[in-house]
Amino acid sequence: MSRKPLLLEKWDFIVLLGESGGGKGTLVQSMKHYWLPDLHSASMGDIFRTKAADNPEIKDLTARGILVSDEITCNVFREFALQHTPGLIDGYPRNRQQAIDLIRFAKENHWRVLVVDLHCRIEKIIERLLSRKRQDDNLTIVYKRHTDHMNLHPSVMEEIRTRPDLFDVITLDGNQDAEIVFTSLLLSVLRLVDMLYFYDMTQIDTTFQVCDNETTINPAINRWVCGFLKSIQKKLKEQ
Repeated sequence: MSRKPLLLEKWDFIVLLGESGGGKGTLVQSMKHYWLPDLHSASMGDIFRTKAADNPEIKDLTARGILVSDEITCNVFREFALQHTPGLIDGYPRNRQQAIDLIRFAKENHWRVLVVDLHCRIEKIIERLLSRKRQDDNLTIVYKRHTDHMNLHPSVMEEIRTRPDLFDVITLDGNQDAEIVFTSLLLSVLRLVDMLYFYDMTQIDTTFQVCDNETTINPAINRWVCGFLKSIQKKLKEQ
């Protein structure tokens, strides 16, 4: 029996990639605020910090900024993904082996996954991380995480891009203001939506309005595009 993916009849799941401090958490907040309020989301870092309370090994690794083993990481992802569909995970996969496991998982479950790849300069990352004053955000750990990401991330994307049958990829510039980053995401999502849906959307349940306290047009754009996407989703559910 064929199964309809739950996000715009296209995606079963979203993975959000990028460095800690690159804006992933803020982007997820924007997605929930404007577009997908009921989306199940989690950060791999937050999951492991929670597990560290009861697991001394994980606690030691996270305190030193060392990545948890691939076996544990892949199992944590699979557990979350199967329980929360549609859903979003922030910070997975982080190396080539995890990317291969994600490919295997998507293929086994007949899933199509939206990959959002967020890039950010190290200077901006340091500025953001130091301002949030979290214990594992000292400069030594920040630079180690940055080095790990720069060494491991290219092989992740190389594996993902070999499987256009399983993944759609959106690349974003995380150095910009959060509203602008989210606008870029939405416009990229629109480009990936099946054009057939646009022909029937003569009645769009959304308005374009700039509020008095807004200094840029991006929040209004984001509300309008998300209203459009919600209208498509509503129409799909009624079919």
